[in-house]
Amino acid sequence: MEKILVLNSLDNGLHYAIIENNRLVELASDEEEKLTGNIYLGRIERVVNALDALFVNIGTKKNGFLRFKDVPEKYFEFFSLKKLENGGKILVQVKKDPVGDKGPQLTSNISVAGRYVVLFPFSEVVGVSKKIEDEDERKRLYDLAGRFSEKYNLGVIMRTASEGLDEVHIMSEIDILSKKINKIIESFKRKRKAQVLYKEENLLDYILREKLTKDVKLIITNNFKHVELIRKYLKIFSKRPKIEIIDGDSFDYMDIYKYFRELLKRKVLLPSGGEIIIDKAEALTVIDVNSKHFVKGKNQQETAFQTNKEAVSEIFRQLRLRNIGGIILIDFIDMDSDEKKKLILKQIDEEIKKDKSKIEIFGFTRLGLLEMSRKRTVRSFFENYITICPICNGTGFIVSPKMTLKKLYQKIEEAPEDAKEVIIKLHPYFKDKLEKSELKKRKDIVYHIHFTYHDPKSFEITWKI
Repeated sequence: MEKILVLNSLDNGLHYAIIENNRLVELASDEEEKLTGNIYLGRIERVVNALDALFVNIGTKKNGFLRFKDVPEKYFEFFSLKKLENGGKILVQVKKDPVGDKGPQLTSNISVAGRYVVLFPFSEVVGVSKKIEDEDERKRLYDLAGRFSEKYNLGVIMRTASEGLDEVHIMSEIDILSKKINKIIESFKRKRKAQVLYKEENLLDYILREKLTKDVKLIITNNFKHVELIRKYLKIFSKRPKIEIIDGDSFDYMDIYKYFRELLKRKVLLPSGGEIIIDKAEALTVIDVNSKHFVKGKNQQETAFQTNKEAVSEIFRQLRLRNIGGIILIDFIDMDSDEKKKLILKQIDEEIKKDKSKIEIFGFTRLGLLEMSRKRTVRSFFENYITICPICNGTGFIVSPKMTLKKLYQKIEEAPEDAKEVIIKLHPYFKDKLEKSELKKRKDIVYHIHFTYHDPKSFEITWKI
């Protein structure tokens, strides 16, 4: 598989994309800070026994939500606690960012992840990534995890990247991570005010830790500063990918922006004429598979099966590309046999191996819907690049203003050398979003800005020479 990692460093942050076999499969950015993975000293604001949960002030805008079941027994033992009370302090980690009016979801079963292992100070879990299939290697890693767990008194899970790695490298990372955990706990004991104690690394570290796998053949970046860190991560690779440093916008260079409009669409066409329809709600995502104009099947049942097979590949690509998380229901076309359902589930297992996110498949419901969940760790495409349409008042979506303005700023940078004036027409929606300092980089040009344009996802620009 030909895999390319594209890093795009812009004024508004770092963006990344992954291309597999000439198809875009992942896209994300760090324009807005995520909370997931951060560890906090929290103050218990309210214990709600009816919900089996408590609300915790972690120093952010909204209180976090912590279920009783997410506070492990070992936590109580470690801190010699009998119960959780209003006003008490508690060590928590964000497991899900705030969504809409809901605050962050929290857990006290905290963990710190490295490239090869995940450590849990309040758990005795010992495990090996399900994506490592070789039985001998699984046994070797499981035995190592058990030894390390006993030595450090921590839960240890071996990650996919630990496969084939020698004990020295794994031990070195565990030593670093266990020191981090000790530092977090000491800080928690010492401090009193609700505050962050540990932040997940920046997006570049996250990308190189989670996305730089052995099957990456090429890394493209537009920032020389990335190269040193990339080479550090590549030290253990026997076969290292080529690094290409370019001038300008990496996404322009790889023609990635053309996909953005595609990702606004509910309907995605399949190669043989079928389609999938993706509907995102706050609580879950529903994906419908239709045969539409599918042309390959010999009969109705064969058409259904072949359409579903094509749909599996595209659905799991779209889950990664749009970074859809949470509960997902897939309505495949009805199949007449359990054998065909098993073949579809087997294909799904193969697709899951390509995705670094944690995915759980719960099987087919009595209504024939496939139930699954996917955990995401960075903001989704919609959260980063899409906003509610100001014209239809939320029944549709448009490209976010920052993306439209980015195109405008680029057009201004490409101004004709002999330009004296420019007339820019924008939708009134942009009045409080336009950065005039970004716009007026050419001091020799007179700017006329009118908020009279009809389309909130575009603009009109006229040069006077």
